[in-house]
Amino acid sequence: MAASNTTLKPVQWEQKRRFVYLFLAQVLLLVLFPYLETPGLPTVFFRLLGVAAFLSCIYAVSEKRAQWITALALALPAGVLNTLYVLWPSTPIAVATLICSLLFLAYALVSLLGAVLRAEEVTPDIIYGGASVYLLMAVLWGTAYLLLETVQPGAFSMDPARHANQAMGWSDCLFYSFVTLTTIGYGDIVPMTSQARSLSILEAVAGTLYIAVLIARLVGLHAAVNHRPSLQQSLAEGEAGGWHAKD
Repeated sequence: MAASNTTLKPVQWEQKRRFVYLFLAQVLLLVLFPYLETPGLPTVFFRLLGVAAFLSCIYAVSEKRAQWITALALALPAGVLNTLYVLWPSTPIAVATLICSLLFLAYALVSLLGAVLRAEEVTPDIIYGGASVYLLMAVLWGTAYLLLETVQPGAFSMDPARHANQAMGWSDCLFYSFVTLTTIGYGDIVPMTSQARSLSILEAVAGTLYIAVLIARLVGLHAAVNHRPSLQQSLAEGEAGGWHAKD
């Protein structure tokens, strides 16, 4: 019996910290991507970080077997197409890669959000999960912006004084996504088409609502957990008082 307990502990430890790896991978990507955009070895290292983020995302949604199988099935086409695009860059392959990436990110986002909202108590891992969902929202919308700019060039206008390169790439889309999600609005990148404006509005609203819902949920869980022992104590005292009254 002692041996079985020792084998279960590492599994439980890993399950309680499945959101930490995703959060760390996302932060590493955000911190390092400005320095890894140059061709050559830095680009290879950046793509390896992207693979690590995808794997950590699959692990984070692996609460049930069907979830990680679905996540893996959606991630594999995106990885294969991304490799093909590196070898043979073309617009059709880029569009297919971005669509597959969007499907995977959307599934991961919904799964992670469900896990965070279904939590029964506030733990450090749940907090990491909430932060990971917020960062993943920006990555999801950034991918959507890049897809829109690929199929509809000129969907966004960039200030030439602050962007010497007028071609809107992945880093520009990611930057614009975070600026929109946090409703900062620097104004150096502006949506020009109706589709671009619609996506921007949806992201700004989603970011604001998510913060409000997440804080309300975490505060409610914390209050419920703290109230539970006092409620149990009151019930126990009431039962004891009832027995004394009967005696």
